Amino acid sequence: MADDLRNVIVFTLGASRQAAELRWVREVISLGFVTAVPTAPVGIAGAFNLRGNLVPVLDLGVLGPGAPSPSPSPRQGDSALLVEIDGVTAALRVDKVEEVATLPVHLGGVLDSRGRAVPLIDPAALVRQAIADANAVRGDDPDDGPVTPRDPTTGARLRVAFDGDLTLG
Repeated sequence: MADDLRNVIVFTLGASRQAAELRWVREVISLGFVTAVPTAPVGIAGAFNLRGNLVPVLDLGVLGPGAPSPSPSPRQGDSALLVEIDGVTAALRVDKVEEVATLPVHLGGVLDSRGRAVPLIDPAALVRQAIADANAVRGDDPDDGPVTPRDPTTGARLRVAFDGDLTLG
């Protein structure tokens, strides 16, 4: 049955093997020079320039399933899965891509070509969690009303000009 199969990419990160559905993966890349972001939450390992765009590198060891265990810092030349979710592009650092295949679903994961169970991660949930963590660090709470405008380069809050009008209309 078609519902019992998934198009996935199987990869390793440390001693762990995981899989992600191909619908989220735009391409497999080599990371450029990765710059640490001092005020970023632990799930964001850094950022790098990809063809003129600043792309965050997410740490699957912290954001992924199970107990948080930060991965080694990403370096230039490391492999990564470039994912795009809701218009947000991010890189998930991996050690090695093992296979790209259509595999059967098995207990919340898939069975690889040798019949071994491989957990299936949800890149959309990881990216959304990283965004929520970043907003929490910045002090932006969507329940508090409109978000304060920020400088797109530095992320600093912009001062909104006060026009002296105290009316609401």
